[in-house]
Amino acid sequence: MLDARQPMLTVWGQAQTLLYNDELRPILGNMHPDALGRPFREVWREVADDMLPIVEAAYTGTPTYMDDILLMVDRKGVLKETHFNFSVTPIRSEEDRVEGFLCACTEKTKAHADARSLTLQQDAFDRSEAKWRTVFETLREGFVIGELIRDAAGRAIDWRYEAVNDAWHDLVGMPRGTATGRTLRDVVPGVEDEWIDEFARVVETGEPARFTRRVGTLDRWYEGMAQPIGGDRFTLIFVEVTDRIKRDRRQATLLTLGDELRDRSDLDTIVTAAARCLADGLEVDRVGSGLVDSRDDRIDVRSDWCEPGIRSLIGQHSLTSFGSYIANLRRDEIVAIDDVHADPRTSGREAGFNAIQTRSLLNLPVSFDGHLYAIVFANTRELHRWTDGELQFVQQVGDRVRVALARQRMEDAQRVLTQEMAHRMKNSLAMVQAITTQTLRQAETMEAGRLAIASRLGALARAQDILTLTSWEEADVRDVVAAAIEPHRVGGNRITIDGPSYRLTSQQALGLSLAIHELATNAVKYGALSTDSGRIRIRWSLIDGAFTFRWIESGGPAVTQPTRQGFGSKLIERIVGSYFDGTGWLDYAPDGVRFELTGAAPSRSS
Repeated sequence: MLDARQPMLTVWGQAQTLLYNDELRPILGNMHPDALGRPFREVWREVADDMLPIVEAAYTGTPTYMDDILLMVDRKGVLKETHFNFSVTPIRSEEDRVEGFLCACTEKTKAHADARSLTLQQDAFDRSEAKWRTVFETLREGFVIGELIRDAAGRAIDWRYEAVNDAWHDLVGMPRGTATGRTLRDVVPGVEDEWIDEFARVVETGEPARFTRRVGTLDRWYEGMAQPIGGDRFTLIFVEVTDRIKRDRRQATLLTLGDELRDRSDLDTIVTAAARCLADGLEVDRVGSGLVDSRDDRIDVRSDWCEPGIRSLIGQHSLTSFGSYIANLRRDEIVAIDDVHADPRTSGREAGFNAIQTRSLLNLPVSFDGHLYAIVFANTRELHRWTDGELQFVQQVGDRVRVALARQRMEDAQRVLTQEMAHRMKNSLAMVQAITTQTLRQAETMEAGRLAIASRLGALARAQDILTLTSWEEADVRDVVAAAIEPHRVGGNRITIDGPSYRLTSQQALGLSLAIHELATNAVKYGALSTDSGRIRIRWSLIDGAFTFRWIESGGPAVTQPTRQGFGSKLIERIVGSYFDGTGWLDYAPDGVRFELTGAAPSRSS
C-alpha cells in the first residue's frame, strides 16, 4: 500500500483503525495527519452510514467494487459532493480469518464535474440551437446560407444552397426540400448572372451589399442584403417586393401619361398615349388601341405594341365577332377576361382568339356622353389572372383619358364660342354702323338723327338682353315681340299679340326686334298709335315649315304711300327678310299699314 501510486487505505482490526498512503492525503484534506491511526468511522463519520454495508461485507470476506459513488465529504469544514470509484478487498490472517480490508480508490469528483459542465454546455448549446432554429424557420423574410462554386481559374460560376428557411420556399414559390444541397442554376434555370456575380463580390471584398433585383424566369422582384461569413460562404436575407416595384413603375407611367395628355388635342392621339401607358405598366404580349365605328360595330386599330412572335392587329375588326362583351364596353365598363375559353361572353370563339394568339384579354372603353368612341386593349397568349393592382392601374389610365377628353371638349367649345362671339360682335357692329350711317344720311337735322339712332340702338340693345339670357343661342318669338313693343305701348289694349312659342336664332331675333321697333315708331308718329282709336294686331304662325309674321294696323288716320323709301322701310323689307331666308313685304293700305314677313321656320321649337 505504501509503495502504490494510487490512493489506498487499510482498515484493520476490530477497532477498524485507518492506515493510508501519501496518495490519499489530498483526499483527506485538513483531516491529515490526525486521521492516521484513528477509527475509520470517526474519521469519515459523514459517510460512515453510507459505507457501513460495504465495511460489513468486507469483514465477512466479500469484496466490493463501486463505480461513481456519490459521497458528501468534509472538505476544510464544508460538506461537498464528491464522486469515487473504489474496490474493497478483505485481508485474511494466517488462520484465514478476516482481520480488515484494503481499499484502492480513485476520486472522480473533478471528472464528474467536468462531465456535468460539458453536459450543461451541450444542453445550453442545444437550447440555443433550438431557439435560433425556431427564429430561422419562423422568419417572414427569406434566409439563405450559400457557398460559392468556382471554376478551375477561381472564377465564381454558381453557388450552392447550404440551408434555407421555410420563408424562402414561399417567397420563391417552390416546394419544401427543393433547394438544400443544390446549386442556384439547378434550382432556377436561366437565372441572371448578376445573382452570382454580386454575391461573389461580397465574399471577395468582405463587404455586405444591399440588392433590389428581378429574377426574370420567376417574374419576381427581391430586395435584401448579402453578408460574408468566412471563406466562400455568405448569407442572404430578403423579401419579395414585386407588388411594390410594379406599383411604383405604374405610378411613373401614369405621371408620364399625364404629361403627354396635356399636349394631346384629338381622340386618336389621346388613346394612343393611353395604350403606350398600358404597354409600359403591364407585362403582357400585346397592347393597342382603335377608334370605334358604332354604325357598323367595328374597331379601326391604328397602332399596337407586340412582343416578338405576336402578330399585329392593325386594321379593321368586327366588335361582335369576338364575343358579347361589347355590351359591357358600351356601358363604360372595363372588361377583364382571364380565360376566353371559359368566360361565357367569349366561349365558343376559341378559334378566333387562337388566330390572334389571345388567351386572356383586357379592354378599356373610352366613352363620353354615353357614346363609345375608342377601345384600348391588352392581350396575353398564355392564361393570365388579372390582379387587383392591374385593374386599378387600368382604371386610373381610363380616368386620365376621360379628363383629357373633357378638357379637349371644353377647349373646343371655348374656341367655337370665341369664334362665334367674334362673328356676332362683327355682325352687331356692322348693324350699328349701318343704322348710324343710314339714319344720319336721311335725317333732316342732326338732333333728329341723334334721336333716331338712340331709339334704334335701344331696340337693338333690348333684343340683345333677351339673347344674353339664353347664352346668345336663341330667343322665343313672344319675348322678342314683347320687349320690342313695350316702349311704344299706350293705355288700354290697343296692341294685341298672338302666336305660338317658337325659338328664333340670334340673328332672327335681332332683325325681328329692329323691324318691330321701326313699325311701332312709324305707328306712333303717323299711324294707328297717333290717334286714340288706332289698333295694332301682331300675329305669327308656323305652318308646314314656313314662318309667317304679320303686323296689321287699323283705326288710325288714312295712310298715303310715302314719296321715298327711308332707311326704316329698307330695314324692314330687305335686311330683316334676309335673316329669315325669305322676304319682308310692307303695304301702305289706306285703312292702315301692314307688314308681312315670310321665311324658313326656326331651327327648333321649345
